[in-house]
Amino acid sequence: MLKDFAGYITYKIINLEYGSLIGDATEFFIYYLIKIFLLLTIIIFIISIIRSYFTSVKAKQILLYKLIFIGG
Repeated sequence: MLKDFAGYITYKIINLEYGSLIGDATEFFIYYLIKIFLLLTIIIFIISIIRSYFTSVKAKQILLYKLIFIGG
């Protein structure tokens, strides 16, 4: 789906020639740019949910509790 969208942007909107070096490079760049932005968005969303669930006090308590059993 992302590959088709990158191809659509490259060959229909930007109007580059299909199969040319610049067309393939642009399609590759757009495909991975979209993919990286989606992955970063998902990761940032998950981390923000985790950070809202764990307050700094709760994280300190969890870490102090684990240090007792580790030997620290």
